Amino acid sequence: RWPSQVQEAAEQLAPHAIAFYLRELASAFHAWYNADRFLVEEKALREARLILLACVAQVLRQGLSLVGVSAPESM
Repeated sequence: RWPSQVQEAAEQLAPHAIAFYLRELASAFHAWYNADRFLVEEKALREARLILLACVAQVLRQGLSLVGVSAPESM
């Protein structure tokens, strides 16, 4: 979904669409992260969740960079 969001925003000259998408993604991830245990004992599930975390972080970094906002590595 991310590549198509970027393409659509570029075609429509609508950088705000990227910002809106990033807000939705961050909100959804935050809700999930707060609702479920993230680090679990089951190795396969834990690794899948860590991969999801890395993917979300990558999209957020790329998206923020596209709209000219720097993203801190940690807070």
